[in-house]
Amino acid sequence: MKKYPSSLPFPFSQAVEANGFLFLSGQVSMNGKGEPVQGTIAEQTQLIFENIAKTLQSCGSSLDKIIRITVWLSDMAHFSTFNSAYCRYFPDGFPARTTVVSRLAFDLDVEMEVQALA
Repeated sequence: MKKYPSSLPFPFSQAVEANGFLFLSGQVSMNGKGEPVQGTIAEQTQLIFENIAKTLQSCGSSLDKIIRITVWLSDMAHFSTFNSAYCRYFPDGFPARTTVVSRLAFDLDVEMEVQALA
């Protein structure tokens, strides 16, 4: 097992690699200093995917190796808008996914947790 430390000021690993899989910690719309970035659902989703892509790349993986995503939305009213933004990242087919509603850190509207092939 290999743990990839986070540069953010929070107590979690950026990712953990085990048995050929990467388990990324939940990602919200955040800049490199760990500051929340508010915006539309599409803007938050885009920044989250940019951060996920960077994390996966630093671990030797990529977006096309994602096998499962859990998505939290602050309100199910965002579901359609989120899906429109989400679809752009998977032109060759979608990973397995669960979407739930919850109050999120920093009052943001989207959080994603990813499992991918290492």
